Amino acid sequence: MTYAQYTPEQLDQLVLQILDLTILLREMSLTARKNKVNEIPMHDRKAIQWCESLEQWARKSKLNLDLMIADLPRES
Repeated sequence: MTYAQYTPEQLDQLVLQILDLTILLREMSLTARKNKVNEIPMHDRKAIQWCESLEQWARKSKLNLDLMIADLPRES
């Protein structure tokens, strides 16, 4: 596994990319409902695996950030 250093701005860019994907999927669901399409055929196995991996990655990264912050010197 390769570690990369992320700036807060890079995290924001990642979030925006994920939100763009979320918007696209939401538009699809709204369009399907509007047009009374009850089922949308999609290959989902890889997408579900990626989402699970992304969630694990984010949770581990959050924990690492929390630990890093806990180790910072405290102002008195």
